Amino acid sequence: MPLHMRMPKRGFNSLNRKDFAEVNLWRIEQAIAAGKLDAKGAIDAEALVKAGVIRRAKDGVKLLGKGELKSKLDLTVYSATASARAAVEKAGGKLTTTKVEAPADASAEA
Repeated sequence: MPLHMRMPKRGFNSLNRKDFAEVNLWRIEQAIAAGKLDAKGAIDAEALVKAGVIRRAKDGVKLLGKGELKSKLDLTVYSATASARAAVEKAGGKLTTTKVEAPADASAEA
């Protein structure tokens, strides 16, 4: 039997998948406390890379809600979880996502 038929097959890997750099709220707050990030300025993927919070931006940054946010921030990320969005708004900050949402009624137009 040929080798490629003997190897196990595992799942499906999309060729068009996006790989995100994930960052938690506690990590951003830690960088602000250490003086690596400026809480008064806009924080985006480039600022996070320069501060050493993430290594590279990949296809975008996804904000996760683990941790507590004490600073008022102006964040621009690809997407964010509901808990992260709530925490940023509770701290008085502004969260902008760059993810393009598909219209909910796209099938009705076709």
